[in-house]
Amino acid sequence: MPASPNFLHVSLASRLMDEIERGLWAAGQRLPSVREMSRRCAVSVTTVLAAYRALEDRQAIESRPQKGFYVCAGAAGGAAPPPAPATIVDAEFSHTALNRIDDAAHVVSFGTALCEKDLFPVGALSRSIASAARRHGELLTQVSFSSGSKHLRDSLAFHARSWNCSLAADDILVTNGCIEAFGLCLQAVAQAGDVIVVESPAYYGFLSTIAQLGMLAIPLPFHSDPARAIAEVERLAGRRRIGACLMSTNVSNPDGASMDDEVKLELVEALERLQIPLIEDATFSDLHFQATQRAAKSYDRKGNVLLCSSLTKTLAPGLRVGWVSGGQHHERLVSLKQTMSVGQPLLIQEAIGDYLAAGGYQHHLRQLRNQCRLQVAETLAQVESLFGPGTEVNMPSGGYLLWIRLPREVSAMALYRRALDDGITIAPGTLFSPTGEFSDHVRLNCGFRMTGSRCDALARLGQMVRELQ
Repeated sequence: MPASPNFLHVSLASRLMDEIERGLWAAGQRLPSVREMSRRCAVSVTTVLAAYRALEDRQAIESRPQKGFYVCAGAAGGAAPPPAPATIVDAEFSHTALNRIDDAAHVVSFGTALCEKDLFPVGALSRSIASAARRHGELLTQVSFSSGSKHLRDSLAFHARSWNCSLAADDILVTNGCIEAFGLCLQAVAQAGDVIVVESPAYYGFLSTIAQLGMLAIPLPFHSDPARAIAEVERLAGRRRIGACLMSTNVSNPDGASMDDEVKLELVEALERLQIPLIEDATFSDLHFQATQRAAKSYDRKGNVLLCSSLTKTLAPGLRVGWVSGGQHHERLVSLKQTMSVGQPLLIQEAIGDYLAAGGYQHHLRQLRNQCRLQVAETLAQVESLFGPGTEVNMPSGGYLLWIRLPREVSAMALYRRALDDGITIAPGTLFSPTGEFSDHVRLNCGFRMTGSRCDALARLGQMVRELQ
């Protein structure tokens, strides 16, 4: 089956690695230039460069300045081919397919990370939008070429104080959700072929964005073993260009982990010293069960941290309002945004700015945070009871997601397929790794109240786990 266009560089790297191992390329032999290989394989220069960088990471080839790429001594028969992402190994499944399936009315969804509609302040937001339309009807005729509504950016800057961040309205760019913010940041600080260091496991939105830009994601255990991860970044930085480090320091997706403040400071200082930008995702920070958490951005003194966040998961998914504060790269972000997608609707931004400025968001967050904690705890207790011995699951630091390790014999993809046949969706662990790891993990969404139908569906999942053992 042909590889997805997003992963052509992985397919090309695998083919070249196979040829090297079979002796078709000798140690010390020069590989075709990037442009020549592009013509031979009918792929872009970016794809070839990304493939060569992937082989460099595995010490199969080396780059010699002004000369090109050469096969390393001992590469033949020694190095393993680069692992294909889960989306290629199992082409029928992707996070996009998961989202489409979860939209079906008959499906009981534990797959995508969304809360049920009743948990959002729809009525209050509707009134705020109606009021803004009466007062600022002229905004319906305006196209925004700015960084966004100043009223909203002022409100977001004020909210960022709860994360110990000192920002002004001019430090903030409004985006179309957080995914656009990630993409803009990656394009501002990195280029095709660069390594992007991510946490392990990593949100699949990170991984797909990195792949689409022709970059290579390398996962490291920042939450489970931060000292080792930071040391590995320093080692990698001595070998090749790292374009950025992209991670969630508070309430990560999928495992809900958060860094201690001391680790955040150490990370910021290490990346600043190495001149590697940190792209910090704060999407779920407002849902930390201890309410207020310090962002890594608060330790940034040289503008090396690009802070991304969104109101999609916490206020209103349909409004698609995200934002980013880019530090020393901010003007570049603004320029990219204006070139690619102009701006967001100003009327909606004014309404959200009103809602935040009036204190409605903080009141809503307290209620949402408490409800999420109850739903996560209830789901966790049922999983421990229903999934049987060998299941590992811990209470996350916040949010509404559970990261579950299945008993040793159980495949997450096998469970996914069997559950889908029964009208239930889950998110298999391989979605959250660029190398197909976590095949024995699943992510469950707890954003919906445990009604009778969801309790029944969870019980059926538990039965499937026991049968698969």
